Amino acid sequence: MSNPFESYVTEYDKWYDSEKGKIIYENEAKCIQKFLGSCKDRILEVGVGTGRFAVLSKNVTGVDKAFSPLKIAKLRGIPVARAKAEVLPFRDKTFSCVMFIVTLPFVENVFLALNEAKRVLKDNGSIIVGEIFLDSYLGKLYEEKKRQGHPFYRFATFYHFTEFQEILSQCCLKTEKVFGTLKNFSFQNPEPEEPEEIDIKNFEELPGFVCMEIKKW
Repeated sequence: MSNPFESYVTEYDKWYDSEKGKIIYENEAKCIQKFLGSCKDRILEVGVGTGRFAVLSKNVTGVDKAFSPLKIAKLRGIPVARAKAEVLPFRDKTFSCVMFIVTLPFVENVFLALNEAKRVLKDNGSIIVGEIFLDSYLGKLYEEKKRQGHPFYRFATFYHFTEFQEILSQCCLKTEKVFGTLKNFSFQNPEPEEPEEIDIKNFEELPGFVCMEIKKW
């Protein structure tokens, strides 16, 4: 089965330069940057793709199982390696921060991926997860696209927020803080937004894009 991130890499990357893609990207980037300031040392992005989010900070190394996106990320000046999230080619406690930006729905084993991130993370480091959950309008939309056989999303496993928290708990990880954006989301007319902090114990519906800081127990 072909990897859509290999087959459609040019279309995927060009979307970020489209009029709508730029606005959505900037909203997501501002949300991610809420946590990047605390990453003072080396950062690893797992599922780096073409490097659109890795360029938000210095000292970022990227890994991805798809080869074609890595070539573009490398042109953006990002050190890259081809590797699966479940088997990272790095020593224990190498990075101050590990990022997964809409990557975990596409990994083969989310538990192995998170435990590998925990292994290469320094003791006081952070895992930054940017995700789309089924508790949001956007998550429901992506789930419908999956059912319709969308070339990207048909391979994805989207989670409810509470389900993901249970996965973290089983990996001895805990959520420290959460921000969200794309609250008033529209593919047709996206608008610039500022990220808002989310009370994870009291929400009715999540924004379309959620970014969280996760720590080891």
